[in-house]
Amino acid sequence: MTHNIKSLIAAMLTENTGTHMLDSGGASGRAWQQNAGKVVADFEAQPSATIEIWVREWQGKLTADLTPTVNVFHKLTSGLLELDNLCNEFNSNSVDDWGSDLNGVSHDGEEWLYNHGFTWNDRTCGFNTYNWENNFSQVLQGNIIERDGETYVLLQIHGGADVRGGYTDAKLFKFDDHAEDYDLYRDDCGFGVDDGCDGLTISWHGEWINGDGSPIDDDESLAFALAAGASLETPTVTIKGDGYFDF
Repeated sequence: MTHNIKSLIAAMLTENTGTHMLDSGGASGRAWQQNAGKVVADFEAQPSATIEIWVREWQGKLTADLTPTVNVFHKLTSGLLELDNLCNEFNSNSVDDWGSDLNGVSHDGEEWLYNHGFTWNDRTCGFNTYNWENNFSQVLQGNIIERDGETYVLLQIHGGADVRGGYTDAKLFKFDDHAEDYDLYRDDCGFGVDDGCDGLTISWHGEWINGDGSPIDDDESLAFALAAGASLETPTVTIKGDGYFDF
């Protein structure tokens, strides 16, 4: 089942979601184009999280900006989601139109969901991670739906340039029994560097937290950046970390 999840997410990440002359993707700048040709092993080899570190001088002193990114392949294949027989049946159907009010779902797909006992609230089930601050490597869009007390998600991945378009067809996934829908939106991750002493660790939980569990200050941000190798001579560095996908 895990392998099927990985194959499906890899297929979504490489799905051709089209181009448009007015978007900003250029000739090959869209996510689906950058992912083209990659297979499961290529996505597995990517770090589950990275942090871009930028050092600059501001008002006579060094400052550091820290920007994390959580890899959506690892996020979505971490055990949060699974495929049951209903998911496999829905996902095997072709999508000839997006005529449904559900994102990325055809009229026939919506009818199939009704006929198989799925329910949803039109006003509250939809989401797009672009609409709030998050650090995913690609935008996720979808609808949360339910059946017999179980929670499912109709999920799309943004593979285009302009966030208003360029999404995959929706695929149906079931949430793990120990997961909640909000776990899908979490972008928690952590990083460590060697500072020549005990090492420095920071983690992202909506804000940067130090190893003692307190929000980091500017001095701690700078110390982490310098230990990671950033400087005025090398102002931008990117290091690997780990996504926290427990739920």
